[in-house]
Amino acid sequence: MITSMDVRNSLERVGLMVHDVVSEPRLPNRSPDFVVRASAEARPVTLIVQVKDRPHLVELKLAVEGLRQIAGPNEIPVIAASFMGKNRRALLKDLNVGYFDLAGNAYLRGPGLLIDQERSLNPFGYEREVLNPFSDKASIVLRSLFEEPDRPWKIREIAKAGRINPGWVSRVADGLVKRGFAKFDAAEGIVLQRWEEPLKEWADLYDWRRNKLYQYYCHARDSEGVMHALSAIRLEDQKSVALGFQAGASLVSPHATFNQVHLVIDAAHFDAIHADIQLQLRLEPVREGANLVIVRPYHRHSALFGSRNIRKWRVVSDIQLYLDLHRYPLRGEEQASHLWDNVIRPRLEDAFKNARTEARG
Repeated sequence: MITSMDVRNSLERVGLMVHDVVSEPRLPNRSPDFVVRASAEARPVTLIVQVKDRPHLVELKLAVEGLRQIAGPNEIPVIAASFMGKNRRALLKDLNVGYFDLAGNAYLRGPGLLIDQERSLNPFGYEREVLNPFSDKASIVLRSLFEEPDRPWKIREIAKAGRINPGWVSRVADGLVKRGFAKFDAAEGIVLQRWEEPLKEWADLYDWRRNKLYQYYCHARDSEGVMHALSAIRLEDQKSVALGFQAGASLVSPHATFNQVHLVIDAAHFDAIHADIQLQLRLEPVREGANLVIVRPYHRHSALFGSRNIRKWRVVSDIQLYLDLHRYPLRGEEQASHLWDNVIRPRLEDAFKNARTEARG
């Protein structure tokens, strides 16, 4: 819960001189959480603040509409949160609405005022949510919907595809409907209603660093040589491994150069397959200069869901590539943006367009 002291401290930290913070002010036909009277270089500033702690992007858009209605002339509408993720910050900037959070992110714009401060890391960690649709097993519902977004999915179809309980799928689906991400019909099933908001919210919460990474030197001239070596390994179950991160993305839509190849191994069989690959490729563990990184995914159940064969290799899904690259250094974010613009967005836009055309008959 954000207090008036939190509001004062956050705004003073980004350079405002705060004179007064009124909590739950009684204003005619208005009910913001706070009204802040401050100054910036002797120029008076009034902020109308609504607290939305970890809102969904759909909910955030609705909050902005309501906030604009209660902010008067010469008053700056502002959203406050404990932490404002990158995609939420981008959305609010696009909507020309200010924000600040307790981590030090702030964007405030008005007559004679411009504060734009970025703090990318979340100091509060990643809180667990009840039936969080982006958690490991629950995410199989969204992953299924993204696989074929132009048709309804039966609950039992998703349960069978993900080897999960239909009752659990039903509860996750209900949460997606409440968030405005999907719609459900008892006869037809569940179908994706929005795609951009859930994907961006998911990317904000996902952290590739929670994967366990094993670094090796593979005897190969370059990353292409490493990938060639991987294509030659023989495993009892070839579907238990897949290329991820930049190497995987290079096979889907090449863009950024890379020096490390990431191989994701199914968590359920990780130890045996990991040891087998080490032997077959005669890998040398290294602390620096690795050209092959073997990944034990922290999403044990879903990281390889939707993986497919591309030429000689198996590659994780486009969704998984985007999640892992979204905040990955070494040109990862650049590759994620390229994947979004050239693969994910066009495919989903076309699917939604086709679905609307078929609905009109």
